[in-house]
Amino acid sequence: MADLNTLLRWAVENTPAPAAGEEAPSHDLGNGMTLKFKPAAPGAQPSSNTATLHANDPQFPHADLSPASTPGPATPAAGDAPLPSGNKISTEMLDLIMGKPDSLTMKEKMATASDTSLDVETRVEALDDFEMLVELIDNANNMAVLKLWEPLIALYSDKHPEVVRHALWITGTAVQNNLKAQAALFVHDAFPKIIDIIYPATHEQATRAKAQYAMSSALKHWPLASAVLSADGDKGYAVLRQGVADDSAVLRRKFAFLLGTLVMQAGENYEGEMPAEVRSLLEERAAAAGGKEENLVAALKRTGVFASALSALAKGSDDVEYEENAVRALSRAAAAGGLTPDEKAQLKGIWDKWGAEGREERGLGGADGAEVEKDLA
Repeated sequence: MADLNTLLRWAVENTPAPAAGEEAPSHDLGNGMTLKFKPAAPGAQPSSNTATLHANDPQFPHADLSPASTPGPATPAAGDAPLPSGNKISTEMLDLIMGKPDSLTMKEKMATASDTSLDVETRVEALDDFEMLVELIDNANNMAVLKLWEPLIALYSDKHPEVVRHALWITGTAVQNNLKAQAALFVHDAFPKIIDIIYPATHEQATRAKAQYAMSSALKHWPLASAVLSADGDKGYAVLRQGVADDSAVLRRKFAFLLGTLVMQAGENYEGEMPAEVRSLLEERAAAAGGKEENLVAALKRTGVFASALSALAKGSDDVEYEENAVRALSRAAAAGGLTPDEKAQLKGIWDKWGAEGREERGLGGADGAEVEKDLA
């Protein structure tokens, strides 16, 4: 690929000199930049491969400002792609010089990913590129403006699991810690489709894990979490209840962590963080589906999520990360009144059985262990 110095020199060399009395032609490069032909003044030294110097330049006539002698990209090697002939700067040349805007790249990548005539590898590569772009919060927020949520959600139903997984991965990345993108997800009614991929467990574990990631990102710090979880007959809570006791260690671990997150955010106040008209629309939708706002700890207790998590923990496992996540979540729930006295006593028994060594093994020694002790007292 030609470097910037070569591109600019090519543009100048292919711009014809103006006739006497004519205004020198110029090329609009965008962003307020233009490239204008400037012929050598009388007495100057024009050169085919160096910048034109005029007699009043301090370096005249000794300076060498060729690409090889000036700081910047290296002079192109003989094997570089030849520059196009003619005297017009093409769109491709401008992209090389100025760079393509992310919004255009996102639309192109989504078009490629949605094209079922292409091979799976090409589509997945486009989704990989798209996911990296939405790591930037501005690009994630622009998905709604660019109308990219609709084709992304449509990919949840693709026949290729790799495409489905990457679409869910993009969703989780775009909405993570991003209230505007979360709102866009719920406005486009993506949440029910996401949790339908987790249960019933007909998809591959890797796909279900990506759906769980998208679910967690959608709920974290979301002001209407309890309303969407309780919609459609507490469907979201039912997914949580199954998830914290899933046969898959990976999913069980992820759901235990999500449970702890929901307990911590139960007392958060989100007033004023979302436009009133958006919140009103989403509240109306949730209410129409039977959803209601209630304290998250109370709702998790009411729907048996805590009881399910405690039952799974009591069975024991070889997954110390899962056990750490589960104990953190349940001890916080106990401190917030989410466990019955009997459940709290059962959890305390598991904690005591581990002993100091077992707690250290699970990352619950020191200050962390003291916090659990306090919650279970």
